[in-house]
This record gives sequence, structure tokens and C-alpha cells, in this order.
Amino acid sequence: MKAIKKKFTALVLTVLAAGVLAGCGSEDNVGVVDTVRVQKEAPLAKRYIEKREAKREEIQKKLEQDKLSMSEEDFQKEQQKQGQELEIYSAGIQRQFKADVDGKLAEIAKKKDVGIIVDQRVVPKGGIDVTDELIAELQ
Repeated sequence: MKAIKKKFTALVLTVLAAGVLAGCGSEDNVGVVDTVRVQKEAPLAKRYIEKREAKREEIQKKLEQDKLSMSEEDFQKEQQKQGQELEIYSAGIQRQFKADVDGKLAEIAKKKDVGIIVDQRVVPKGGIDVTDELIAELQ
């Protein structure tokens, strides 16, 4: 579960970095977002985590059944195959979430007339907090 949170945090930070590089309007105003809070509170983030966990459980059940009917060597191959499948699935979910967050941050930036939106941790003081709006938009 910690690995999921680390990947998810990395994804959110990547999205925010993209926002920094792309800019979204006025260059004078800076928006900030609490990515940790978004990760914990946004319903969409929770759904993506639940989807990945459901897929992991599905694979685990399949492997438990396969173990009874396969040789050790075949089982290890199947285990690797299923692990790769889970990684591909997780990457797809991360791309979907990134696209969703990118779109919502761009909309919020336009509405709030901010040039960039960055993680709250990189702005020592000030900035326009858009965390609540982002969480609300990620339904």
C-alpha cells in the first residue's frame, strides 16, 4: 500500500510540475494545491486506488487457484506475468488520473486567473489555494 501512495504522490507532483512548465494564463498569480490532502480526500483518487486494489486482489485469487494446479516453475512464470499485468494496469490508471487532474487544474487556473499551480510545499508563503476546488472537481 505504501508503494501505491508513493507512486500516487509522484504522479500528482508530476502533474503539478507539468502545470508549472505549461503555465495557464496570468504570469503574476501563483496557485497552490495541497497534494497530500487531494490524495486523501478526492473521491476520484480514492476510486482509482480502489480499482487498483480490486485488480490486485483478483490477481491474487487467480494465483492462489493456479498454484494448486501448476508446477512450481509454471507458477513462478504465471506470477511474473500477473505482476506485469498489474503494473500495466496501474500505469494506465495513473495516466487516467494524471489526465483528469491536468484538465481540472487547467480549468481552475483559468477561473482563478493564475499563471501556474504548484504544490503547496514549494511555495514558502502566499499563493492562491485551489485545493478545495480541485477536490470538488475530482468527483
